[in-house]
Amino acid sequence: MNKQILIHIGPPKSGTSAIQYALHNARHILRCEGIDYPRHEVGPNGISSGNMNTILSLNEDGKWQVCEDKIQHVLNEFERSDLDMLLLSSEYFFYLAKEIAKSIPQAQFIAYLRCPLETFESSYNQSVKRHMRTTALSFGKNLHITSLNILTETIQHIGKKRFILRAYLPISEQGYNLIEDFWSAAGLPDMPSSKVVTNNSYCFEALEFKRWLNQFELTNLDTAIDQALQAFSDRIQLFSFLPKELFERYQKQALHNVRDFVHDNKVFNGKILITYLKHRSSLKHLEQTLSKEDLTYVCAHLALHHSVLYSQICSKLNRYTSSDSELTEKIILVLNHQKNYRTLLAKIMRRIKW
Repeated sequence: MNKQILIHIGPPKSGTSAIQYALHNARHILRCEGIDYPRHEVGPNGISSGNMNTILSLNEDGKWQVCEDKIQHVLNEFERSDLDMLLLSSEYFFYLAKEIAKSIPQAQFIAYLRCPLETFESSYNQSVKRHMRTTALSFGKNLHITSLNILTETIQHIGKKRFILRAYLPISEQGYNLIEDFWSAAGLPDMPSSKVVTNNSYCFEALEFKRWLNQFELTNLDTAIDQALQAFSDRIQLFSFLPKELFERYQKQALHNVRDFVHDNKVFNGKILITYLKHRSSLKHLEQTLSKEDLTYVCAHLALHHSVLYSQICSKLNRYTSSDSELTEKIILVLNHQKNYRTLLAKIMRRIKW
């Protein structure tokens, strides 16, 4: 096969959703240019798993694995087509890259290197947002660099020649644009610059509210809650749970590991990432606690802008019993806010009618 196969593997927390959103919206244009990017679902706020289902399947244990039948089907369809490139993207591929490389020996891989300090906290925030985590972030003596370790081991196994490595930079660094960078890395045709933001970060109050709410197992409401809290952005946006003294230790460790990786591998914009990490200052440190004031503020937002969802949340909480006095007090605060809001709304409606 003389055609090109390019597989974007993430890693997680390196703008994968934004890249997939842009690719999916440009499928028709890409196809006209001889590039096949298979269709996939795109969920609320532009979030998706990319082409995960295109070549992976669940095994009997409920874990994703490479599916040889799917791969063969995709390759046969691609070979029969008049297209020049098959482009796949999913951060699920990150953990199965070695198996994929074996099944598709002609494939090349694109991966991004992000500041480990940011990946660490961003991964925790994601576990609260999407995976119902209720526990606070804990810190060890050393910074977790799991993604970087996995990427290093994967490259050593597959071979450097099969990798295109790029630095994931903040948008403040020299006008960096992730979508434009990916387009360049993949050799795709020039496209209009994408300003769409996917998977918005929570502000501090929203994140702590979500962590508190996760203990009530509101699974059927979780997607709606996530969308509502992503839209709640008028409070503290730039913050960190990492104490300043620990930040300095973690920063040194991150800098050491990133330098070693960039030294050992050809990483586009790698030196810029090192400079950014070297001079990166710590963000405002906040303790992980949901005050009554913060709770009231988020409730007010939900009641005003997402009244139906807020009523559904209150209905669930109203049936919850606990011997924890502090928990019970916060539940009562949420329910009382709903009552006060309904009373106020009723008065307004009567005035309008009058």
